[in-house]
Amino acid sequence: MRIIFGILSLYFLLAAPVQAAGQAMLQSEQNGRVEQTPLVWLNDRALRMDLTHPPAEILLHQGSLYAISQIGGLSVVATVASADQLAQALGQGAGVLDQLNHKMASSVSHFEAMGHQETIAGIRGEQYRVVWVDQQGKSHTDVVVLSHAPVVVELTHALQNMALAANKGQDARMIEFVRKGWGVLRYGQAYRLESISEKSPEPSLLALPTQSIDVQGILQGLSR
Repeated sequence: MRIIFGILSLYFLLAAPVQAAGQAMLQSEQNGRVEQTPLVWLNDRALRMDLTHPPAEILLHQGSLYAISQIGGLSVVATVASADQLAQALGQGAGVLDQLNHKMASSVSHFEAMGHQETIAGIRGEQYRVVWVDQQGKSHTDVVVLSHAPVVVELTHALQNMALAANKGQDARMIEFVRKGWGVLRYGQAYRLESISEKSPEPSLLALPTQSIDVQGILQGLSR
């Protein structure tokens, strides 16, 4: 499940509008383990991410964030108002949030084109070197592949809104990318698009379950 926090750490910034739907397969690698995560979106306020560890859906629905899991064939829905709540909903603790904070960029000290192109998911992008400083003052250097392809920019913006719904803060790297009109094809080994298309998903894939358990509702009832 660390993929969701890795992705969110790249997208905490001011959102921009998305006008088109699409589908993508995202590949991430952490601690030598590769994971693939399907993404589908209808607009900038409707994005679904399917996780495998643990099995869960992260759903951005009308600008709000939900974590949806299955227990005994019934959907369990948790409304998420922060990254802390998202960690709790997925059975994680403060350690994950500490990792997320370490991955947040407070500033970008260097951003330069490397003069090389790389084709990812059938789209040609430009390699850039990014030197950034985390919230503890430590400097990092990464290679990112960026593109002005509209479908890539649109997905980037949709992921921004998912991150904003988790209410964790702004990331200086993504502010820089978006200011220049870029979308992200690859960020180091943590984020890489394996495929992406403008094919619109079925709206039902991004709807809240009609029959589900409302975790917050149960807890509020017990507290009365």
